[in-house]
Order: sequence, then structure tokens, then C-alpha cells
Amino acid sequence: MNGILVDDEKLDRIQSKVLDMRLYHGQPATFEGVTLTPYSATVGARVTGLRIDARAEPGAALRRFLYDGILRHGFLSFAPGTVALEDFERLVALFGTPKLMNTPYTPETGKDGQLNAIDSSIKKTRMNYIWHMDQVFQPKPPPFTALFAQAAPQVGGDTLFANATAAYDLLDPLFAAYLETLSAVHDVEAQGFLTLAYHDLAQRAAQREKHPPIEVPLVRTHPETGRKQIFANELYTQRVLGVTRRTSQALLDILFDALGAPEVQTRHRWEDGAALIWDNRTVQHRGVADFGQGRRVLHRALVV
Repeated sequence: MNGILVDDEKLDRIQSKVLDMRLYHGQPATFEGVTLTPYSATVGARVTGLRIDARAEPGAALRRFLYDGILRHGFLSFAPGTVALEDFERLVALFGTPKLMNTPYTPETGKDGQLNAIDSSIKKTRMNYIWHMDQVFQPKPPPFTALFAQAAPQVGGDTLFANATAAYDLLDPLFAAYLETLSAVHDVEAQGFLTLAYHDLAQRAAQREKHPPIEVPLVRTHPETGRKQIFANELYTQRVLGVTRRTSQALLDILFDALGAPEVQTRHRWEDGAALIWDNRTVQHRGVADFGQGRRVLHRALVV
């Protein structure tokens, strides 16, 4: 700089950090005719060659292959034709037990009553367009979330995903070590979720009592992979504890900037009949409201 030559080691040190892609950029993997192909360099994989219905239940080894795949890639996108809507809960069951968690704007669907519909024609709240992890205002949020596209818009309506582990890896190590000493408050009402979703005051009060604010680590470790990740999101993280309000916001802005880096994100394009399951402990997500008057109908299962 200023005409002074620097060696490669110093050049690397004085510039912003880049990801070690050896930890992310995998090759396609195939097992028993089922192939996982990376969706992007840091998050997601496409699944082809799989069929789920009453006559086709994967064995234990194939289930392990898929489970290891979601831990490695963060989400698995299943091609249309993998599963029909009436069999979607069979696919969900490969990763755990579906559990209904809905609001008045996301009514119950599904033959076993453990799915809810996210239908743009009736859903007037827009919280799904803010970066978040599902239900992290609870002490034990679901480890996985699954979606099935009953109807996808002709244009738009994609879902963005960000790898919170890769975002952590972009942080300076000394700064990351400081963040690991801090806690934050997660609150379902941080952006007014209950106020907008529950117009009945008694229902709203019951939900508020059921979901008080909780204290969480600002950085947490994935229980299965052992890798660290940013555990702050724009929808539910209210503030960082132990610092001033302005410092709290500055720290959150830095973390949200890391989560917004193109290197850690991908954009999933929906097709009718496509399904997707993600590791809610690894990735954050948000919908994109760019489909105008088009209709977008997704069926959701939270997996415990």
C-alpha cells in the first residue's frame, strides 16, 4: 500500500476474510440411486432419484445418507415428483416428527393435522419476508423445517437462505471470541409478530404469556456438527445484553451484514411439487415478496 510491497501472508492479514471453501464446496454424492448435488458453494443441495410414497420407503442406510446430507449442506431441495402433497408427511418423517405450529393466518392442513398452509391469498402478515430462524423465540426451537410447494408463482416468490455457520467464519477470530462472551434477548414480539398475527386480544395475551422473552448466546455451537454459528436474526433478536443500546445495535448490524454476504447465501426458486427441508440450526431464511398478484401456496411442517 502507498507503493510498499507486501508478501502474501501480510496481504492476506490486512484484507477482509474469505471463506475456506474446503469446508463447503463439495462434490455430488450418490447412494442407492439418489444423488445430492450442491445447490450453491456454501448452502443447499438438490436431491434427485428419490421417490416417497406408501410403496417406497427408504431404508435406514438411505435415510442416514439424506440426514448426513442436510447436516453438510444446510438444506435439501427435492425435485418435483419426489413426493406428492398427500405423502409429504412421509418425507418429513425421515428427519423427525412433524409438529403443528400455526397462527390464524397459517391454518392447519394435512391428513395427520401436523401441517399448516402459507397461502399468499389469505396470509396478510409479512414476517416471513424478514430474515429469521423458525421459532427461535422458544427455548427449544425445532431442528428442521420442511416446505412443499402446492402452487408457485410464475415469476418471483423465491426463498433466500443464508448459512449462519459460514457467516460466523467470515468474522475476525478476535471479534468472534468477544461475541462468544455475549448473550442476546430473543422475543417473539421484537418486530410485532403477535400484534399483527393475533387480532383477538385474549388470544394475543395467551400467546404472549406462552412465549416470554428468553436469553440466548449470541454465538452457539451446532449440537451435531460441532461448528459455531451466528445466533442472531432480524425478526426475533431484540438486543445484546450487557452493552449500551447503540453498541447492541452496532454489533447486530455487523452480524446481519455477515449474514447478508453473497458468499453465504443462495436463492431457491420454487416449482409446483417441489419440497425442501432445512436445518433450522444452521440456516436462516426469508421469502421474497416480488410476485405481485401471483399466488404462492406452501405447506409447512416443523420437525422435532
